[in-house]
Amino acid sequence: MSKFTTQRNFGFGKQMDWAGHQALKDIYGRGHFGTVASHAQRWRQFCGWARSNHGINDACAIDQSLLESYAADLAERVEDETLTVSFAQNLIVSANITLEAMRQDKTIRIESPATWVGKRQTVRTKIPDGMDWADIDRLIVHLRQKNLHRAAVIVVLCRSFGIRLREAILANYADWQRQARERGQIDIREGTKGGRGKEVERWVTVNERGRVAIREAANVRNQLGGKNLLRADETFDDLVNDGEVHRARKILHDFGIKGYHELRAAWACERYEEISGATAPILQAGISPKEALNKC
Repeated sequence: MSKFTTQRNFGFGKQMDWAGHQALKDIYGRGHFGTVASHAQRWRQFCGWARSNHGINDACAIDQSLLESYAADLAERVEDETLTVSFAQNLIVSANITLEAMRQDKTIRIESPATWVGKRQTVRTKIPDGMDWADIDRLIVHLRQKNLHRAAVIVVLCRSFGIRLREAILANYADWQRQARERGQIDIREGTKGGRGKEVERWVTVNERGRVAIREAANVRNQLGGKNLLRADETFDDLVNDGEVHRARKILHDFGIKGYHELRAAWACERYEEISGATAPILQAGISPKEALNKC
């Protein structure tokens, strides 16, 4: 330690990502090149997150609450299905190992990555965020005021149709407009989970609010010049993890919405009642949906 002329990053160098790589080389005895490279690559992702979200570029400033905030952010991305559980766990493990290498202790670490980003519960125990459409409308207005137009469109699409984030971004809106006009339903194909996109029909009913959402999405798409919500020079990862969708997450949090996936759950509760005529189980517990929402 302190082999470089700096006190930053526990003496391993001035830049946090580079310093972490040097510390990893030290603990692995200048061998295990593949392991070191993998940890270093994932450590860089943590460094980018710490710098962009908290202005931190010195590992000496990392504390337990910051590391837990990172784990919570990864858990949210797992929930939104923009990150796999296994990769999220790997990211946390690499942060643990690199911090241990730099600090030379295990004081700051996530003891159980699976506790943060492991399997989601199969039975929901909390009323979904975003059940109240008035709150959604206010959120959409705020996102537009912040010039986050694609995020605003994604929010209203996820809440209107119960679709996933990826499905909202990659949808073919020309097809959706035609389908909504001809049969009052849209077929969710692009971006579906598990590679089933073009193989399995999944028709979702379109109401008037949904028609407006599709029309707005198509307008945004036309401005971008493509068939979906990605620019020609942009990848899905660029938009979701480094771009507008990521920046909008804080605003969702400010409006009491954990993530985009919550809007899918809210739609499911609404659709359950439309089909069955009964309140969704999560909203019951002996009180009305309105009372349940007031208690949230």
